[in-house]
Amino acid sequence: MAEEEATTPAAAEPKAVYRNEDVDYDVSKLNQEGQQAFMMLAQLQQNDLRKVELELGHLRAAQAQYNSIIKANLDEEAKIPAPENN
Repeated sequence: MAEEEATTPAAAEPKAVYRNEDVDYDVSKLNQEGQQAFMMLAQLQQNDLRKVELELGHLRAAQAQYNSIIKANLDEEAKIPAPENN
């Protein structure tokens, strides 16, 4: 009979990892509340915050464009004279 070599299964990689101050944590080993909070945070970061970041980018681009248009249309007639000091 051939002797079988005992092998230990390689440690499975965690499906979800939370990093805090350069230390990684296996989320599946957190309590129920911690796991739920992690899932809510992940959803928030992947969906809601991402949408808001994109919208903010669009708003900033629009703001820059509007300012550019206004500056291009400034003329002497619209200038308000500085108050005279006596």
